[in-house]
Amino acid sequence: MLNRIQRLQPESRIKWVALLFAGLGILLLWWRLISLSASYDQGIFLQVLWNGIGGNPFESTLSSQLSTNVIHSGEVPSVAYQRLSQHFTPILITWIPLVRLLGIWALPVVQISLITGAGLVLFQLAKLDLSPNLAERITVAFYCANAIVAPTLSNFTDLCQLPLLVFALLYGLKTNRTALWIISALLIPLIREDTGVVLASIGLWLSIRDQQRRTIGLLFVITGLAWVGIVTNVLMPIFGDDNSKRFMVSNFGQFAPNAESASSFDIAKQVFGQPLTLLRELVSPPGDTLMYFLGMGLPLLFVPLISADALLMASLPLLGLLLARGSNDPLSINIRYTFLVVPGLFAGTSLWWRSRQNLFNSRKLRKIWAGCIALSLIFAVAGNQNRSFSFLIPDSIHPWVYQSPLQQWEHGVKARQTLQSIPANASVSANTNLIPWLAQRQVLVRFPHGTEYQDINKQIHSVDWVAIDLKTLAHFSEAFSRDRERLKKSLKWLDANSSIYRVQSIEDGVVVLNRNGKTDQKLQQDLNRLIQNFKAKTMPPSQR
Repeated sequence: MLNRIQRLQPESRIKWVALLFAGLGILLLWWRLISLSASYDQGIFLQVLWNGIGGNPFESTLSSQLSTNVIHSGEVPSVAYQRLSQHFTPILITWIPLVRLLGIWALPVVQISLITGAGLVLFQLAKLDLSPNLAERITVAFYCANAIVAPTLSNFTDLCQLPLLVFALLYGLKTNRTALWIISALLIPLIREDTGVVLASIGLWLSIRDQQRRTIGLLFVITGLAWVGIVTNVLMPIFGDDNSKRFMVSNFGQFAPNAESASSFDIAKQVFGQPLTLLRELVSPPGDTLMYFLGMGLPLLFVPLISADALLMASLPLLGLLLARGSNDPLSINIRYTFLVVPGLFAGTSLWWRSRQNLFNSRKLRKIWAGCIALSLIFAVAGNQNRSFSFLIPDSIHPWVYQSPLQQWEHGVKARQTLQSIPANASVSANTNLIPWLAQRQVLVRFPHGTEYQDINKQIHSVDWVAIDLKTLAHFSEAFSRDRERLKKSLKWLDANSSIYRVQSIEDGVVVLNRNGKTDQKLQQDLNRLIQNFKAKTMPPSQR
């Protein structure tokens, strides 16, 4: 069959590549869910869209738990909290009908479909200037790039919508399909509050490199930047203070070290008012910055590092990532922020090859390029972002932390059976890996960070149910201090609340408790033994 595929035309072969990418992608995201490897963000987006079915789009107690009201002011999560305060993502409502239809499986289908579609549009875009074989190679590089594979196989992200729209915008411009590029240009800023800079970056490239479309380019720049300013300073503050008090300060606090709150205008003024700090942050830390550029360039034979078109198309989002800090490393090639940069780098690379296609005739160069693509794919798997490949490689070597696929499967089956004892609309607190399976409800918070919530009248209540996967916490506590601390807090909470929350079900280390529920002495004894067995895991291995 492989020989038959090789004899096909590039247009047919790339369809097989796209089908393989989509098939493996859906399979791996299905596995992440059933093996309980999907985590918090997957639950947030599912809850946001599930609430939309009931007429309350963008409301999320899970997202509220990450808000400045909870983190900085000590409040409890609210059912009325609007995620638009954290990220302005109106285009997400597109997927509400699919969530109604497919439930928990909707978001994996959306993410894989959009990225697969982006690759197919990239192939058509590249083929406008390049030979089909060269366009095929660039598209294969896209499907195998670490910067695509790792975030695509992680939790759902709103940014997965971006590559398809950017490639559609560029294809519409190249083929004079006015409706296509206008619609794409209007939708790109609606993906998230920061994607307007992607449109502005495309406009910057267009105004410099295409004199015939300079007016359109300048319009993109003005529209993209103006939209970012309006959203972050006018629209998002309507819903809350998260952007100014949390994201601006945490991501760009080095430019305003004493500020408790800052708008995007304040940060922009500080950035360009401190040229020495700006230059330092652009290359700091130098090792991480260098590895980021090398990782992004690897599947494309490092062409983006020398392509003026690629650097211009990605310039503004890349500038933001180089300057940003935060708990999620913006310069990690394995997480969602790469979607801000990847479209410009790949589209710009295809333009670089336009006048150099004779280089592709070299068999040696094609072999080197194939090796770079393979190496990028290997890095994506080895990076094991969000434990997407934990069935294949260990999470830790020293100490050894690994579960076979059969062990993961069996644990997932038993955990889901245990969760079925929780009523569909009950309020729940659950630890991270159980959250995606419980997110289709109005009240869900993360355990052990909280077990309370505010209703729409701002009255505080304790959740009715608590679900804890002690086995998984104990498994990862062998090597990871964060999991060890969560296990310690979980066991402490169980000891302190045994008279209020009573165990209703235990399966393979997954415990489900109900507030003021019925007492089952045998289950309680089983839980006590489980707690005693896992208490030793709360100490670092060196102290046992």
